[in-house]
Amino acid sequence: MHIHPSSPNSSQSEDDAATKIQAGFRGYRVRKQMRQGGGGNASAGVGSANGGGSSAVGGGLPPGTVEDKSATKIQANVRGFLVRKKQKMATEAATKIQASFRGFKTRKELKSIKKDK
Repeated sequence: MHIHPSSPNSSQSEDDAATKIQAGFRGYRVRKQMRQGGGGNASAGVGSANGGGSSAVGGGLPPGTVEDKSATKIQANVRGFLVRKKQKMATEAATKIQASFRGFKTRKELKSIKKDK
């Protein structure tokens, strides 16, 4: 996924990434419940794994469960990574602009020095 710092859809991309991570984790949790024979509880998990609503985490789980905390931690890590990535891209862009301007300025000064001779 390539997110440009000035892209108008960058926050939407972050939300999409977080949603995909949540869906993957919830699917894993439901499959694990099914393997362990938790058929009755798994059906509630399937409903939450398929989405609906805009809750950040949980989807029907009591707040503060291990799964809830784990999903929150994953989201925080992904969002932190994306922020650091944006910052790195912005820093690299600024460095490139600075280098280009310095080169332009030096060439201009050299040109004026050569004319004076």
